[in-house]
Amino acid sequence: MVLPSPLANQALTAFSSHRKIGRHHLAFYRAWLQGLDLKVAADRYLESGLDLRLARATLGWIQEALTMAARRYGKHALVRLLRLPLGPPPPETTIAATSAPSLEDFRAATDPDGFYSEAELTALYLDAHPQSHDKQARHRARLIARQLATLVWLEDLLATDPQPQDSVAAWFDDRLAARLILAGIGTLGDLQGRIRTHGYRWWVTVPRLGEKGSARLVAWLGQHTASLGTLPAQGHAPLRSISASTLQRPAATAIMPLESFSPPVALDGSRGVNRSPSRCQIDAGNDYQAIQAWLRARALSPHTERAYRREAERLLLWAILERGLALSSLTIDDVTAYRDWLGGLAQTPPERWTWRIVQSEWLAPRSTPRWSPAWRPFEGALSTRSQAHAITILKTLFEWLCKVRYLDSNPWEAVSARHAGTLSSPSFEAAHAFTRSQWRYLIDHLGTLPDDDAAHRMRFVLPFAYATGLRLAELVDARLGRLYSMPLKDELGVRWMLKVLGKGGRWRSVPMPAVVMDALRVYLTRRGLDPEPGANEPDTPLIAPLAGGDSLEPLDPSTLYKALRGFFKDAAVSLGRQGHLEDARQIERATTHWLRHTRGSHSAETMPINLIQRLLGHASVATTGIYTSTDDESLYRALDETVSAALSPNA
Repeated sequence: MVLPSPLANQALTAFSSHRKIGRHHLAFYRAWLQGLDLKVAADRYLESGLDLRLARATLGWIQEALTMAARRYGKHALVRLLRLPLGPPPPETTIAATSAPSLEDFRAATDPDGFYSEAELTALYLDAHPQSHDKQARHRARLIARQLATLVWLEDLLATDPQPQDSVAAWFDDRLAARLILAGIGTLGDLQGRIRTHGYRWWVTVPRLGEKGSARLVAWLGQHTASLGTLPAQGHAPLRSISASTLQRPAATAIMPLESFSPPVALDGSRGVNRSPSRCQIDAGNDYQAIQAWLRARALSPHTERAYRREAERLLLWAILERGLALSSLTIDDVTAYRDWLGGLAQTPPERWTWRIVQSEWLAPRSTPRWSPAWRPFEGALSTRSQAHAITILKTLFEWLCKVRYLDSNPWEAVSARHAGTLSSPSFEAAHAFTRSQWRYLIDHLGTLPDDDAAHRMRFVLPFAYATGLRLAELVDARLGRLYSMPLKDELGVRWMLKVLGKGGRWRSVPMPAVVMDALRVYLTRRGLDPEPGANEPDTPLIAPLAGGDSLEPLDPSTLYKALRGFFKDAAVSLGRQGHLEDARQIERATTHWLRHTRGSHSAETMPINLIQRLLGHASVATTGIYTSTDDESLYRALDETVSAALSPNA
């Protein structure tokens, strides 16, 4: 193969003048000189992989960079040498020496430890294989040996190791660099940060990169850990293949998840002023251990554990990083300040948040994974309800710590939540429900989805969540082994029920209507499972990840939340195009919990309140009463008719 002239190579653009020579570039060039197929050499050494056009362009760019370096140092003989069209020998030479191994194979067999120089190794090769001693072969071998020796000299002058502050255009081909830059990745440090915060599927944020292209970039970064540092495990493999302990972030005294937060020794609570260590009834020497003991004792479901951990985590971080106190040293004034801090976060518009709130980065988008460096304890301003709920949980925490004698007193007993009387507006939950007409539209919109795994899952999830009114955590916790059938009393056939583990560790049974069971059988078939629930593994989740239809791994709650939110937003856009703007705005705001409220509201039209309470798993019938105590539409229609009649010209 003849090396393409750099002047004729039009593939190099303005980016190329800023590119840096790395040791992998010289290894690629050296392999080509020694006769390795260009495509194989590119796949082995370049981040662009098997793209032959880019490999040829890179070869020309490397030759030009080497030639310019030789010219700068006044090595004019080397300039001429580097411009010679070497590389793999012509076909006739290859045919004449078919019995001789390649120089690279000879190196591996004769000099695996790299004892000989390139020139010495070439001389040994020619001595060992006299069939290659024709005049042309010897001449080529000498030229290649001289170029290889030149590479050794130039490597120390040109080759650099990539650094985090380097532009991506300095290391990657022009097209790849342009795609990365368009995605907001300007430097190698930005690239590493994107991988650390987004994990294995970071590439979806980069146009036309793909999973294979991503794997090559990650592998390239892995070859330069000495200068760039290592990537976390979630950058190399999907989350489902990584253990929770591996995903845990290294301990640090910063805004970190509870399991990775490392408080200063003076503030870890081992010497908290509100402690009573001589009477303590739990094995906890500091505040973190006390919180863990509380979670083990009182959080009886994954949903409850997440809610309890979130509030304890927030208070612990705030106490140490903002207040400079251990959690077990907080006084009434301190917890009052925390209540007001939560209220200030909620009542102040984002553009007026204090420097400390913004710069401390307490906020992150919803569902940011805990392993991500972008994780923060708050997703945004807390509503009054959320503030009161947080304080209720914290009061429970401190009350328990006092019962087990870890703390002497509970400072939260003297503090009330702000505006607690406004929290239980009867129509609040009902307002977060779909009307009958909106629900019919959503069902119709299901039929417009493409025929893929995500659509098949949604065609089961939507009717399942609506019919049962399950909470988000209960939906993803549902298992096939918890389905059971019972014969009907008045006719042939069976009815299906699902056992559900709800709040407070309480079990209940909810009906699975025939239409929902039919949707489940279709969904199971799509996943490659037996359509009859009882013929599958009992621990098989009713709702599965897209990539593991036959897996026993449950779907992450945040994934289901985002899938439903995406469906609602897509439906809202479609409805808005039809001119129903107000309905579209309401559907666009909908969350997973709206399906539960919709079930309650629709059931209240025909079902006794005690049955609704049993279906939804409410501990108190007063909670269920929100669906029956008001009917805004009936009130509106009655008043509208009365007012219209009174104001009519013919009245």
